[in-house]
Amino acid sequence: MSGRIFVIGASHGGIDALQQLVRQLPASFPAPVFIVQHIGAASPSMLPVILGKAARLPVTQPHNLEIFEKGRIYVAPPDHHMLVRQGYLRLSQGPRENHCRPAIDPLFRSASNAYGPAVVGVVLTGHLDDGTDGLMAIKDRGGIAVVQEPSEALAPSMPRSGLAHVCIDHCCKLGEMGELFVSLANDDPDTPVSGDYDELIRIETRIAEGILDTADWALFERMSAPSGLNCPECTSALFELRDRRMMRFRCRAGHAFSALCLLGEQQRSRDNHLAALFGLLNEEAALARRLLNARLAQRIDTDVALHERIGGAEREATQVWQWLCASERGASPPDGQPGSASAR
Repeated sequence: MSGRIFVIGASHGGIDALQQLVRQLPASFPAPVFIVQHIGAASPSMLPVILGKAARLPVTQPHNLEIFEKGRIYVAPPDHHMLVRQGYLRLSQGPRENHCRPAIDPLFRSASNAYGPAVVGVVLTGHLDDGTDGLMAIKDRGGIAVVQEPSEALAPSMPRSGLAHVCIDHCCKLGEMGELFVSLANDDPDTPVSGDYDELIRIETRIAEGILDTADWALFERMSAPSGLNCPECTSALFELRDRRMMRFRCRAGHAFSALCLLGEQQRSRDNHLAALFGLLNEEAALARRLLNARLAQRIDTDVALHERIGGAEREATQVWQWLCASERGASPPDGQPGSASAR
């Protein structure tokens, strides 16, 4: 295929932003457009219908190995990465990236791997920084990077991250993107070039496809270093990429995280562990009370030990509850808040 291809990533607030964007593209738009919108694995796939009502171009959810065409919009299905190959699309349930599938970075990397300078990567509204590494890959291969003006984005973190880490070619408002897209689509791409990160882009694209052999992993290990951290998805060891531009991690099972996303997942894991500990302490106090009430303990010293056991478990449960509240809401629970077995 000659000409350009457009890859677009969005998250929180993305549906409205995408509707505004595709509405601007003329029916004669001469390039394919590929979209990843963060969506839950079990969510019904209504985005093609929603965008189809706004767009003058056909909007579809592709099948695996579908040959793509110019002048069409392709939307990644739930729970599948959408990857661009030479002339066709690959759908994969490869490892999640930044806790997402579909994720934006795999689409961007695969497009840059397949089409180099012909790729235009676009990051719209969203939290955290998915899409930033993908924009890096697009720029590394000679493509064009575009971000939404953060001041108008419902969630400005993703475009801000792109601006902070990547040499962005265009930062513009949604209302200006249609004209920009038409101009870029009718412009000739630069000559393909080789870059320092070509091998890493190729390997990470294969990981997103669910393909990673021992030779690939040996190469990946030379491009990374043990981080001393564990993967929040599978608890295996995380390796830190030797890319000084952005702190990124990937485990042997392929799960990938930016530093910001990993920090969020560590908090989620900590809260889950605290919640589990809170439940265990309440159960311990409840069982000790049942023993005491059932008069199964016949000696005074055993009764005293059970009372102490109940009191200790309840005090610890209250402390864990306060930690949970401080983590989730930034403050301790108000006085009288249920937080122990005795309050239930």
